[in-house]
Amino acid sequence: MGYVVRAGEAKAIDLIQGYAPHRLVPGLHGFSVQYAPGKRVEELAAAGQFPNATISYEDEAALEHAIAPLGYHLRLVSSPGKGYHHTFCVLYDATGTLQTVLPADVAQALAATFKRMPNPYRVPRRQP
Repeated sequence: MGYVVRAGEAKAIDLIQGYAPHRLVPGLHGFSVQYAPGKRVEELAAAGQFPNATISYEDEAALEHAIAPLGYHLRLVSSPGKGYHHTFCVLYDATGTLQTVLPADVAQALAATFKRMPNPYRVPRRQP
């Protein structure tokens, strides 16, 4: 178990909009996070190289606990990306089916569980 760190405020609408197919891993759906058991939130934020002024973070167990009563389970899948990049996936417990769209009630439960703090390692946005 460890911390899950996401760039931005992790509002329900942001989580829903960010929940998408991974560009480099066919069949993988979720949103991007930094995750590595044993790493501190600050280490994960530094590895993510986020331009956002705010990061959202919470322990994996707390996030799992937030969605379990709704009938869902989370999976953190190591995937291509910066730092300790993982894709946060949501599965429906009854069938184990990977959700391709984040259910609104799950997004709300996650948003209510994530804590927020100023990004201690903010990097400038790249100019196109």
